[in-house]
Amino acid sequence: MVAAAAAPDEPEPSPYSRYVDAGGIRTHLLDAGAGPALLLLHGGEHGAAAELTWEGCLPLLAERYRVLAVDLVGYGRSAKLRDFAGGQRRLMIRQVAALLAALEVEPVAVVGTSLSARMVLDTAARSAAAPGTPDRADPPWPLRAVVAAGIGLAPPDAAGRRVLEDFDGTLDGLRPSMAVLFHDPAWRDSEAYLRRRYAFTAIPGAWETAAAANLRSPVRAGGERRTHVQAPPRDYGGISVPVALIRGEHDRLVPDDTWRALAAQIPGARTTTIAGAGHYPQIERPAEFAAAVLEFLAEIAPVEVRR
Repeated sequence: MVAAAAAPDEPEPSPYSRYVDAGGIRTHLLDAGAGPALLLLHGGEHGAAAELTWEGCLPLLAERYRVLAVDLVGYGRSAKLRDFAGGQRRLMIRQVAALLAALEVEPVAVVGTSLSARMVLDTAARSAAAPGTPDRADPPWPLRAVVAAGIGLAPPDAAGRRVLEDFDGTLDGLRPSMAVLFHDPAWRDSEAYLRRRYAFTAIPGAWETAAAANLRSPVRAGGERRTHVQAPPRDYGGISVPVALIRGEHDRLVPDDTWRALAAQIPGARTTTIAGAGHYPQIERPAEFAAAVLEFLAEIAPVEVRR
């Protein structure tokens, strides 16, 4: 495990900003509204953060729910930690489980996007698996519903993913990612928004924590060389909680066919396509995205609207 120093020059925080100790991880989140808990998780590209991902949706969702938009470990204003032993994703899973326990939140509906959407679906599938199944050692989340945006059954488009990963730490180096993530020119070509994203990459430790994913020895502990291993085929057929899948109409990372293949595998999955949006419809079309989430949640567990 490695840690970076706290950031002295972070971007201006949201008025909903707070920090929680989540199992020893200093975790930043936005906490707004009241009612049943709704957890929002961001993606995994350089510069990802709860604030940039959910600021447009948060006030709309907070009219009916207590919205918790979390900076995953290594991102945003949360602690810059990297787990080389157990894997970064497991560290995130433990962080979220500890956060929900610390806030005494149970059960919870979760909206994940891109990297976090995959993590949430895998967690839901693992929770439904029989005891003794690999990875059941990861702490469970008290899931009552899942909204997964920006993923398909197959991994993200390789060319687009390379663009996101080939960030060199400079403003101009981040610029190509905008065309991968966004379709609407108002977002894709916005210099102001690019600079906001870059401010999160410039927090001390942010780039180093993300780049550390590639700092693994080519030799295993026993002396043999590592080989590249493809991710195992995923099976989401056993998921028992309600699931909604959302995709931007022009998502360059998730082709329509792999998105529909994912929907076909999950029993009763609801699908929504957001017109005019790319990989992040919650940013480009927040009203439409929030409406889709609220409609889905109202169908599975109606809540009283606060006046």
